[in-house]
Amino acid sequence: MIRVSVSDDDVYDVAVIGAGVVGCAVVRRFVLEGARVLLLERGADLLSGASKANSAILHTGFDAPENSLEVACMQAGYEEYLDIAGRLNLPLLETGAMVAAWNEQELARLDSIEAQARTNGVADVRRMTRDEMLAREPHLATNVMGGVLVPREHVIDPWSAPLAYLTQAVENGANALFGAELKAGRRDTRHWTLETTRGRFKAAFVVNCAGLRGDLVEQALLGSSSFTIHPRKGQFVVFDKAASGLIRTILLPVPTERTKGVVITRTVFGNVLVGPTAEEQDDRVHASVERPALEALVAAAVARVPALAGMPVTAVYAGLRPATEKKEYRVQIDKERGYLVLGGIRSTGLTAALGLARHAFALYRDAHANLAPLTAPA
Repeated sequence: MIRVSVSDDDVYDVAVIGAGVVGCAVVRRFVLEGARVLLLERGADLLSGASKANSAILHTGFDAPENSLEVACMQAGYEEYLDIAGRLNLPLLETGAMVAAWNEQELARLDSIEAQARTNGVADVRRMTRDEMLAREPHLATNVMGGVLVPREHVIDPWSAPLAYLTQAVENGANALFGAELKAGRRDTRHWTLETTRGRFKAAFVVNCAGLRGDLVEQALLGSSSFTIHPRKGQFVVFDKAASGLIRTILLPVPTERTKGVVITRTVFGNVLVGPTAEEQDDRVHASVERPALEALVAAAVARVPALAGMPVTAVYAGLRPATEKKEYRVQIDKERGYLVLGGIRSTGLTAALGLARHAFALYRDAHANLAPLTAPA
């Protein structure tokens, strides 16, 4: 846990609210660009909200909306992750992925998935026949009908990445405060005064990365919110490490309009992960696991990889995603009031975080051109 003592007498260039993966990436980017940054997190540690539970896939953006901010940030984040992984000791499990079709309707959609990938600049995708898929993954159920290979989809660790981002930021001067829930904020002509459960802090600019509470934070600061969070729960099953010999490629479903569907993948820890579900709920805090949903995940995994039948389940967990009334990222800047929100960042946030951080700084830099990047950051 990173804890840094801060003084309420300081006036920071930027206050970042929320220590999920996006918030940690934003703090890092702004610090590397020369800003004095304060991170405020209501939880006791980083990743206390949506970022603590995901499928840990480093996405290429092959199936993201064309010409969207999401695909741009995903691909920028992907490239930066690969660039810094060695220096920050970040894990990378090179697996590739297969989008698998299990019926005629799904098979018919593979052409459009391949075309969208190429439109998004992911040119190394290719169609696979049933026999090619079974040759690559011999434990796959034989009723698979075809697929699309995405060679550069890989697996990372959802915990070590944001921890590394925030650690580097703190080593280069950022301050981070936990247990600091935002209660109110007011803006004068020069800066924000932020009232929190850990005291009062001042900053010239605020970046809202509050995830599941992003709309509430915006309401507290601006008096209204441009979006509403509708929490979406995802449950996961983790099979014993013995299962890792049964699959080496991320197995992706043909997505629907509502969800990317259930994924089967190895983890960097040597297990096999199955999930998530997609369940709407009102509760922003509690993500329970329920036996029927977990049993359905196991059944779905066994239907696709029959050798998983009888394999021990060593863990189950659930997380909440900060869905909104729209599918796209909710990114807006109010330059006059010194406010930027990075909201509605759902399942692609782990990959997009570094790209979102660069995008956030680009928006900020338009009105704050006096910063100088660090020349030799730690």
